[in-house]
Amino acid sequence: MPLNEIAASLYPWDLADEGIEHILDVLSSRAEVNSAYLVGLMHKEKRPLHARHYPHNPVRRYYVPEDSRVYWAPDPGKYQRIKPLTTEREFLIGRDWLDELTTAARRRGMRTGCEISHTIIDAQYARENLSDVLQRDVYGNIVGAFEAVEAQRALPCLNHPDVQDYLYGLFADVAANHDVDYVQTCLVLFGAGRDDGGTHSFGPTSWQQLLAVATGGCFCAACKAKATEEGLDWDAVVHQVTHLANLSRRIGLEELHERQLLDESNYTESALLVENEAFTAWLQFRKRSVNRLFALVREALAASGRQVEFRYNTYMASPERAGLDFASAFTYVDSVRESDYSDQLGTAEGVATKRAKLMKCRRALREDQQLIAALGVRPNATTQTLTDSVRAAVEAGADGLSLGHYDGATMERLDAVKLGLHRWEGQQRDWQPLTESPAE
Repeated sequence: MPLNEIAASLYPWDLADEGIEHILDVLSSRAEVNSAYLVGLMHKEKRPLHARHYPHNPVRRYYVPEDSRVYWAPDPGKYQRIKPLTTEREFLIGRDWLDELTTAARRRGMRTGCEISHTIIDAQYARENLSDVLQRDVYGNIVGAFEAVEAQRALPCLNHPDVQDYLYGLFADVAANHDVDYVQTCLVLFGAGRDDGGTHSFGPTSWQQLLAVATGGCFCAACKAKATEEGLDWDAVVHQVTHLANLSRRIGLEELHERQLLDESNYTESALLVENEAFTAWLQFRKRSVNRLFALVREALAASGRQVEFRYNTYMASPERAGLDFASAFTYVDSVRESDYSDQLGTAEGVATKRAKLMKCRRALREDQQLIAALGVRPNATTQTLTDSVRAAVEAGADGLSLGHYDGATMERLDAVKLGLHRWEGQQRDWQPLTESPAE
C-alpha cells in the first residue's frame, strides 16, 4: 500500500515563534508533509525533548509549557464538573491555535488533526481540587505518569464518571467545533507500575516487569464499584495484588525472602498469571475498562455529525501493562500511529525494533484501518536510519508516516524523509513506467 499520509505534529509555541506559513512551507517542501495536526492538549515537559536547544527556533532556545492546557477556545457547553484549563502565557493567550493551523493547512489541501496528549488535567490543580478522581495504587497513593515527576504524579481514573464526562467533552468539542479530519490521542491509561530493574539469573526479566504492574493503578472507589458490579471479588483482588506489590518493592521480611528465591529461580510470566487468579482477573478488568473508554471516544466523535477519524497514538513498549489490549481496543479506532522513535538510536537494531512494533500493530488492525508509522526526526537519528525506517513502514503494510517532532528536527532529517519515500518506492508516483529503458 502507498504511504499516502505524511503527517507532522506542531505545538502552539512553534506556530507563534516560527510562523504557521513558514513551518508548513518547510514541512511540505522538504518532507512531503500533507497532514498537519496541533498538539492541542499538551502535558508538561521541556521542549525540545531530547536536544538541549531548538535547532531552528528564532525566538527562544527552549520552552517549558504549562501542564495539561488546551490551545483551542473550549466550548463551555461540552463540559460538566471537570473543565479544561487554558494557557496563561501572554504570547499564547487569546488565540485559537487549532483553528489557525487548520485554516492555513486547508488552504494547501492538507489533512488536519488535533492531539489530546498524555495527561488531560494539570497535576497540581487535580491534587488540590479533584483528588477523588485520581488513580490510586493498592496502598492508596495517587498514581502518576512516568514522565511527570515534576508534576507531582496525578493520573485521572478512567472509570470515574466525571473523568469519562470530561474525556467525552474534549473529543466532542474538537470534533464538533473545529475543521479536523482526525483526533489523535496518546492518553496515559492505567498506571503501569514501576519495575525495580532487578536482575534474573536465567535471562530476561519479563516476569519482574509484570509483577511491577501490581504497584500501579487503579484501586479507587470508582474502580471498586465498577469491578464489584462486574462480579469481581474485590477483597480477593486487593489482598493478592498487595502481596505482589510487596514482592515487587521488597516490603516485609517474608516478602523479601520470597522475592530472593524467585529472583534466583526460573520463574516465568505464565507462572505468575496461573498462580494468581485474582491478579489476572484485575488485569482483565483494566482491559475492559480501556475498551469502554475507546468506545466512549468513538461515540463522542460520532456525535459531532461529521466524519472525524479516531486515531490512537501508542506510547508504551508493553501497552498491555497499562490495560491496553490491541486486538480488542483497536476495534474502536480508525487508525493507529505507532509512535516508536527507535530511529533516534542511529542503529540498524533500532530500525528492527520499529519494524517489529509496526508488525504488532498491523496484525491487530483490520484491512480498512490505517497504520501510521512515526519517524523520530530528532537528535541521533541519521539519514540512514530514517530512510531505512521508511522501508520498515513499507514492509509492515503502513499507510502513512508521522514526523515526531518538528521542533527538534534538523533540515537534514526532514530531507531524509523525502529521500526514503523515493528510495523505497513509498508512493504511487514511484510506481510508474520508465520513460526510457533502463541501462543494461
